[in-house]
Amino acid sequence: MLQEMTRRKELHRWASVVALVLFLLLVGCGAYVRLGTTIIGDFVSPDGRWDAVLIVRNGGAMTGYATAISIVSRGNPAARQIGLFRPNLFVADDNDGALRWGDRGQIDVKVSWASSAQLVVTYPEKARIYRQDPSFRSVSVRYVTTN
Repeated sequence: MLQEMTRRKELHRWASVVALVLFLLLVGCGAYVRLGTTIIGDFVSPDGRWDAVLIVRNGGAMTGYATAISIVSRGNPAARQIGLFRPNLFVADDNDGALRWGDRGQIDVKVSWASSAQLVVTYPEKARIYRQDPSFRSVSVRYVTTN
């Protein structure tokens, strides 16, 4: 009986240590990704269902900034965090200095909702585009370039 209790305590101790290590890894990885991510603006759809989040990412010393857009479900905070980690709609940069950065490293990207089902993204024609998806779930996206 004493041996069984000792074994259970030991298993409980190891489970606690493993849980703590996993928690610290998740928090640390999340902090690292968010460290280089700045939210520039939130644009809520007219029906309140979606949130288009305009962000800028600082890739570190060897890379420049990237301006990105994620669409996330307004009622799901976890989806917002995932959207900050992985932009799911649009990613562009300054094309090696062809464009000026804003005060937080972003290029001049405008976001607006034409309707609850259509997002309009306006960006400079000199931008280098890495990702430009035509839709996300029930939202279609129209892209417009400016001089």
